[in-house]
Amino acid sequence: MNPARRIETAMPVFVISLPGERDRREHVRSQLDAARVTFTFFDAIGGEAVASGYFKGLDEEEFVLNCGRRVVPGEVGCFASHRELWKRAAETNTPIAILEDDCALTPAFPRALQVASSLIGKLGFIRLQSDLRARKVAVGRRVPFVVQRFTKPPHGLMGYCISPDVARMFVNDTRILDAPVDVYVKKFWEHGQPLYALTPYSVCASRLCATTGIIGRKKHPKPLPVAAHRFARKCAWIVKRIGANRAFRRREAAGRNTTTLPVATGARHEGG
Repeated sequence: MNPARRIETAMPVFVISLPGERDRREHVRSQLDAARVTFTFFDAIGGEAVASGYFKGLDEEEFVLNCGRRVVPGEVGCFASHRELWKRAAETNTPIAILEDDCALTPAFPRALQVASSLIGKLGFIRLQSDLRARKVAVGRRVPFVVQRFTKPPHGLMGYCISPDVARMFVNDTRILDAPVDVYVKKFWEHGQPLYALTPYSVCASRLCATTGIIGRKKHPKPLPVAAHRFARKCAWIVKRIGANRAFRRREAAGRNTTTLPVATGARHEGG
């Protein structure tokens, strides 16, 4: 393929993939080549991430409270991989796009990447991946996409863009591992960063997701005091999420006269 014909954006694109996963690498490479998008593979980090110094420590008690089970090595490496790319964005002061190697790209992906490049400095975090059970509200439009802000967060981090400022904040906030990476990111009511999306989505799950599950990631019965503590925490999350959404709405309303992002009128929630 002629490199001159590749689609260039303001953001480097990184694909997280284990070095030995040839089939997965070819799966994602063929899609990005067909889309004429320049990208770089990032060699995924293994489950030894805590012992290798990628985190200052592991808070197992908080991990159980945050996701209902104990940590398993695979998700430690997954978090470390995303976090190392956040560090790269922060250190180079450059926004980046991050994909995982089991993603499927729609024909809209190159355009979504270009639109995200133009918005990431203002929005900070833009999800490109489809979601289940999340809720969101339209806050603007960039043809052919609607810009949405999540009011109930999605799971997964298969495809997204992040600004260097948000990446820096996330890195500083995650020196101690106490949750899976997508659980940390989804809690916008704690880290304070609104989570945005471009719809229609341009990244979705591929057939490879059926074999992606992290080994050992199963919930087990918890002692009653732990279960009660987790229930109380989840209730507190709901209250904090409502408060954060109110604050985001006030911020959006206050910025309508000066924002460069058109604010949708008659915005409505989507999702279940």
